[in-house]
Amino acid sequence: MPELISLASPEGRRLYRQLYSTLRTEQQRGAGETLRILWQVATGARTVQEYSSNDITIRHPLGLLAGTRLWLEEIVSRYYYSTVLSFVYGGAAILLVVIGLRRFSSSISDTVVLLSVGLEALLLLLLFTVMFFSPAEDHDPHTAAIGELLSEVGEIGRDYAIVLHQLETTTTAITELVSQTTRLAAAAEQAAQAASAATSPSPALVEHLRSVNDALDQLRTRIEMLADAVGAIKQDRIEHAVRTQLAQLLEARISDRSPSAPPQH
Repeated sequence: MPELISLASPEGRRLYRQLYSTLRTEQQRGAGETLRILWQVATGARTVQEYSSNDITIRHPLGLLAGTRLWLEEIVSRYYYSTVLSFVYGGAAILLVVIGLRRFSSSISDTVVLLSVGLEALLLLLLFTVMFFSPAEDHDPHTAAIGELLSEVGEIGRDYAIVLHQLETTTTAITELVSQTTRLAAAAEQAAQAASAATSPSPALVEHLRSVNDALDQLRTRIEMLADAVGAIKQDRIEHAVRTQLAQLLEARISDRSPSAPPQH
């Protein structure tokens, strides 16, 4: 058998509201009887099988105070708030009528006026009690899903605004880049024209370069001739030195081989 810890749990509150719908719509019970049964279930019942097809056991009944609080929150404040409010307006209307008649007619005694004031005060106290025990907002899955969807739509809108701003910034940067590219293209064209002028020198410069090349050729020829002359001079000097040395050696050999002169008396 299914079991609930308490009717104060989220599952218990949901079962409690389903029991109200069963009593009012399926079983067609009156408002007073429905309120009485639901108060009894909230304060001390351990099962709802007597009033519903749900075979569920309540492990911990809430008791008088906690059960009455649950009854006010889930049933009276949720389903009978408009009824209580209409009684308050009706009592206020009765009070105004009694006071008005008392002003213009002596047939309305002070007791009737006091009873009207007391009735309106009790109705206002009842309205205060119902409003004080108004339940917190339900965490309906559909409502939560709609809230999440609206939140996602808001985030998408913010992301779209950020992307749009970044797109505008990118467009501005691209425009500046195109302007800079245009200026660079103009500068490159000027540089190309200057390079073209540099690679196509004037006829006077060409003639001067030719004369310089001729002078360099002549200088190279003279340097080669001078080098040949120096080589010839070096060779003549070497041959002369060799001949001198050979002559000295021959003379020394000849003087060594000749007989020595006889002594004189």
